[in-house]
Amino acid sequence: MTQRDLFLARAAASALFFGNGFGIGTWAAQLPRFKVALGLSDGQLSLGLLAFSLGAVALMPVIGWAVAVVGSRTMTLIAAFSFAAALLLPGFAPSLGLFVVASLVAGACNGTMDIAMNTNATVVEKAWGSAIMSSFHAFFSLGGLAGAAVSGLLISLDVGIAPTLLLSCSGMGLLFLLAAFWTMGETDRTTEGHGFAWPRGAVILLAVLAMFCFIVEGAIVDWSAIYLQTVAGASLEAAVIGFAAFSLAMTICRFMGDFVVRHLGRVRTIQLGGLLSAFGLALAMLLPHPVPASIGFALVGVGLANTVPVLFSTAGQMDGIPPSMGVAMVATLGYGGLLLGPPLIGFGGELLSLRAMLGLLIGFAFIIIVMSQRALQRSTVQFSST
Repeated sequence: MTQRDLFLARAAASALFFGNGFGIGTWAAQLPRFKVALGLSDGQLSLGLLAFSLGAVALMPVIGWAVAVVGSRTMTLIAAFSFAAALLLPGFAPSLGLFVVASLVAGACNGTMDIAMNTNATVVEKAWGSAIMSSFHAFFSLGGLAGAAVSGLLISLDVGIAPTLLLSCSGMGLLFLLAAFWTMGETDRTTEGHGFAWPRGAVILLAVLAMFCFIVEGAIVDWSAIYLQTVAGASLEAAVIGFAAFSLAMTICRFMGDFVVRHLGRVRTIQLGGLLSAFGLALAMLLPHPVPASIGFALVGVGLANTVPVLFSTAGQMDGIPPSMGVAMVATLGYGGLLLGPPLIGFGGELLSLRAMLGLLIGFAFIIIVMSQRALQRSTVQFSST
């Protein structure tokens, strides 16, 4: 394979990550409109959010095996076009029940694409011969920001929910079609192994580490704005600054992540990330005011930016395990943490306080630091420092 082919394969994988992130950003931006259009309460809207997440997690153990059989290129493209189509469905749902079903289908397509495209990214990374996984996840984060921004623009122009989704999903479909011409496939595949990619063996430590990372990330995504408003005293408009700082810091640092991983190594990258996350959470807890708390959440974004890319990359390079199975094992438990984090903080906040629950997240950050050495010691690929 020529250098030009490798470059095109990397560009195609980046486009797929960007398109997936764009879809997630579009989905998130429409949630308030879904609530109003269907007359949903907070609890009823949460059913749709839960269905989307459950749809993503439920298929992950099976998708790992399917990708190993079919190939990451084929499965990624099938899932990408399916996700672009399924994301239209919630916009046409006339009732809560159908909205939940549509969210479940869209989430399942997203979860399938997540496993397939991360597996494909490990194939490209291995062929590239250098750590580049963080750049793919940077394009996902950038896509999320772009999806939310485009939706916000369309909303400001008074474009309806269905037309907004149609325009956004059509754009995603065109991007996926363009990427399909250069998406790299494996040179060989395996049909061996069990059909369910439950975390087991050496991968279990990576999966548990991913779970703690996602618990912290999910808590910041869902509760940072509420923390700034109710604890730090920020106005409703200013409360979004914490999440914006977190997201922007994570996006920027993911573009820098490949350089960091090559020079620090995987273990030190995660350990430093855990330390920065713990410091950021401590800052937000000890100084509950809008500015220092927002800076703290930004530091958490810096810390977590490259942990998941490193874990997915490592899982795709384990001895004796097909890349798709390794990625699926880590993603299954990891995204389970994403489901667990927000309600854990919510219920704990009612019993204690949101401020106190940041202390629990600090503990999780230190667990990430302690576990990283052992969890990553069986990585099979050492990338160059160039």
